[in-house]
Amino acid sequence: MNLQIKYLKAGTGVTLDQLSQKLNDYPVNTLTNDSWPQIPTICTTSFIVAHTGQNILLKFKVFNDYFGTAPRKINEEVHLDNCVEFFISFDHSDSYYNMEFNCQGVGKMAYGRQKGDRVFIEEADLRNIQTLTTADRQGDSFNWEMTWLIPAEVFTFHQIKTFDGLGASGNFYKCGDGLPQPHFLSWNRIDAELPDFHRPDFFGKLSFLPEKIAVQEAVKPGKVNF
Repeated sequence: MNLQIKYLKAGTGVTLDQLSQKLNDYPVNTLTNDSWPQIPTICTTSFIVAHTGQNILLKFKVFNDYFGTAPRKINEEVHLDNCVEFFISFDHSDSYYNMEFNCQGVGKMAYGRQKGDRVFIEEADLRNIQTLTTADRQGDSFNWEMTWLIPAEVFTFHQIKTFDGLGASGNFYKCGDGLPQPHFLSWNRIDAELPDFHRPDFFGKLSFLPEKIAVQEAVKPGKVNF
């Protein structure tokens, strides 16, 4: 699958909450369970992604989840909880970053070629990722949203000056390995017998559209701009 990531003009002094609201005007993408249909899953998840040039903005919306977390520190096993994830690779490389956050905003991020060969991103760098969570829990039904602001500098094995016009590959996920009903949702289908998100060979293509395209769309004939 191919995903075009549109530019979002953030402006100065804009809060993450305001950016989260702006994302609602951008295309919605769905995570499916096509990779492992033998695993019963009632949880549904969608995501919205954009970029500001210097940051990636990512918003997950999760419905019919089961709330379950444990006290964890940064770079611990957050995938056991209600967890959303984003993996990305730059420069047509076999190495990739995995970013994982549970619904409490505790994160994990590492870099490497495969699942068993990861180097954790330093805690001080990982803390530069801002998150915002809203949740609604009614009985066993847990609905929640999480917005991430990922600055370019957290990709410490690269020197990314801007995402504008950048090409990459990646995948988006929702999991809860330690929940009463574990589930494994992905955006791009993974052809593997058992759930495994660390499969860069099944990443989809990501294209960060240039700012100039957003400007051109904003001034299309017949559109009134204030």
